[in-house]
Amino acid sequence: MKNKILAIAVAAGSAILGSSLISTPAQAQLTVTSDSIAVEIDVPEVLFLRTFDTISLTLDENDLGGVTTSGVGKDFDIVNGTPTGTTDGTTTIDKNSPFGTIDAIEKNVEELYAVWSNNPDGGVDVTFGIDNAVLTGINGGTATIDLVKAHNPDPASVGTAPGLVIPFVGGATIEFDLSNATQAGLYTGGAITVTATAP
Repeated sequence: MKNKILAIAVAAGSAILGSSLISTPAQAQLTVTSDSIAVEIDVPEVLFLRTFDTISLTLDENDLGGVTTSGVGKDFDIVNGTPTGTTDGTTTIDKNSPFGTIDAIEKNVEELYAVWSNNPDGGVDVTFGIDNAVLTGINGGTATIDLVKAHNPDPASVGTAPGLVIPFVGGATIEFDLSNATQAGLYTGGAITVTATAP
């Protein structure tokens, strides 16, 4: 009896399943792709300049002619190009500074600016200006900025806009006049500008 009931149940299940398979139509997957769609964006022209807030340079003994070691130096008086240590009491001493041309001491700033530009008409030019040429020491002495010129690269220009990822980078050489820097110490107050132009 049990076997009969089980056989009837299996038969009924098979009939239902068979009926379901027969009555459900097969569905085909459909896909459609558009024609190519044009995409465009209008990017604005931008120019961005990065510099430093302060340039703090330290002169060393080589900058001052290299005639001292650990702050001190010495030589004999020079007469007609020959060192001599002799005076007859009336001989005048050579008054030319051993420190050479302290009115034209150059210090390099290896990297002073970075410029990003997407200028469509060309590259970028960088120029320098002197806002305040005079640096003053706490002792009243002064130093002067005489010149700021392009350094690495020179001239400070690039013919093709660098874009917005990798910048155009360069430095400058600053020339100082220490003729009136009469005492050692920190001299402050000088100021320069960097201008980037995308023609």
